[in-house]
Amino acid sequence: MLKIKFLILYFFINISFSQTIYNSFESEFLKESRELKIQLPRNYDDNTKKDYPLFIVLDGDYMFEAVSGSVDYLSYWGDIPESIIVGVNQIGSRYDDCSVLDNIDFIPISSSANFFDFISQELIPFFDKNYRTTKFKVAVGHEATANYINYFLLNNKTSISGFIAISPKFSYNMENYIIKRFDKIKSNIFYYLVSSNTDFKSINERTKMLSENLLTLNNDLVSFKYKEYEDLTHYNLPIHSISEGIEHVFATYSAINSIEYDSFLSKIQTSPVKYLIDKYENIYNYYGVNKDILINDFRAVEKYIEESEQYKYFKDLSKLAIDKYPKTILGSYFMGLYHERNGDIRKAMHIYRSAYTLQDVEGITKDELLEKADLI
Repeated sequence: MLKIKFLILYFFINISFSQTIYNSFESEFLKESRELKIQLPRNYDDNTKKDYPLFIVLDGDYMFEAVSGSVDYLSYWGDIPESIIVGVNQIGSRYDDCSVLDNIDFIPISSSANFFDFISQELIPFFDKNYRTTKFKVAVGHEATANYINYFLLNNKTSISGFIAISPKFSYNMENYIIKRFDKIKSNIFYYLVSSNTDFKSINERTKMLSENLLTLNNDLVSFKYKEYEDLTHYNLPIHSISEGIEHVFATYSAINSIEYDSFLSKIQTSPVKYLIDKYENIYNYYGVNKDILINDFRAVEKYIEESEQYKYFKDLSKLAIDKYPKTILGSYFMGLYHERNGDIRKAMHIYRSAYTLQDVEGITKDELLEKADLI
């Protein structure tokens, strides 16, 4: 709860510092101009070789600031990648955009079909062409728009693979459509579904039922999370849940924490170094973002090696550290541990001492390596 309160405080303070671009988009599908809100990452103009995931925020007239503030905050601390956010203003058009459905299959027709084409064939291609975006796109919606973003999930041709559905007001049979889609999906999908025990009764009941059914499916390509908050209304639920939804969508991106360590790393049956390499390859494959391996994650693997007493892996960890941080003492530290734990004390002492010409890293200093050499 303290984290939520701090994030909300940051959000309100940050409004005065974050620059929002207001733009009008002429749509051939909508036959009108649609107002957009756009937030670019900090230093976007300076980092000309860097690409960014794209958030498409429906109900942008009131949801944009909540999403953009959360993204800016979480990316500042490195929990998620910096991202581009676009909010689509739907004042006066929300029903026409999202709720005009046929009476048989309950899929978008007329103006709601046009809105689908506007997002998938105009808006996303425009940002891909004019901004430095990665292939990873996230859709965010609330109530009617939280239902509507599922049509992008059901359509194989859209490029959206992250979904944050807050208190969705499901159309008829939508739950069955989602279940069937999750069961057969062949690419990675990240889906966060949220409601509250004090939400509208029908919404809360249907989201819980959908969650129970989805959790019985066995598809490793789907990363699904459902959360039911307590004592939040339908209208204050977004500001409390958006940050957690964003964290879920980018769960692989964040540093190895105690949850990941206990649930995954500590239980592996293969090389922990391979686990680390695979984690960062997945970050690129999922999000299109090249991320340097964090010192924190090297140390997490070190912890696993020590606890499991599989000291042979220190050698591979050292090679990886030298490759990623060649000017630092990190590689020497792990190679010294390799020889020390395997009983070659003289070699370990030599490696610790020879690292004195290299740079310190976060949490490990040259003086500490000299002390290790003296103590062994």
